[in-house]
Amino acid sequence: MIQTYFLGANCGKGFVSLYGGFPPEEGAFLHILKGGPGTGKSGFMRRIGEAAEERGYDVHYVLCSGDPDSLDGVYIPALHQAWVDGTAPHVVEPRHFGVDSDYVNLGDFVRLPMAEKDREEVRRLTADYRALYAEVYEKFRQAKELHDQLEAVYKPYVDFSALTAFTEKTIQDMFHE
Repeated sequence: MIQTYFLGANCGKGFVSLYGGFPPEEGAFLHILKGGPGTGKSGFMRRIGEAAEERGYDVHYVLCSGDPDSLDGVYIPALHQAWVDGTAPHVVEPRHFGVDSDYVNLGDFVRLPMAEKDREEVRRLTADYRALYAEVYEKFRQAKELHDQLEAVYKPYVDFSALTAFTEKTIQDMFHE
């Protein structure tokens, strides 16, 4: 079975993370991928997941909350092996290095140092990227505030006991109880 889910969310409180609970199985070994943007972390995990699928294994894919076309993790339960993007905003560190986790540095495959013009471009793009995320988090915060104000207007008009009864009846009908 293929499972796909998120372990993080971008919201008015900033980035909210559940990465501390990954992988979900006690005793699974976690490989923490490090490397800058574009160094192949997502593609590396996607290829591992595809190879496991081709061999008939169940695979869990963790989608990136900032770009759902990108992977932030892959887990193969039968092999007790997981890989995760351990870079910001969801920095992941080993619980017990060498015992249940390790690092994989995909930066080893990047030719360094970069040319000076590329260094400046990286600095500029990184600053712009961070500034836009700060702006987005502020917009999320404002949207949540407006949502709460709107909800406060509606709530006095909702019959929650009737809603609860309707919910319970729907569940009973659905499961033939």
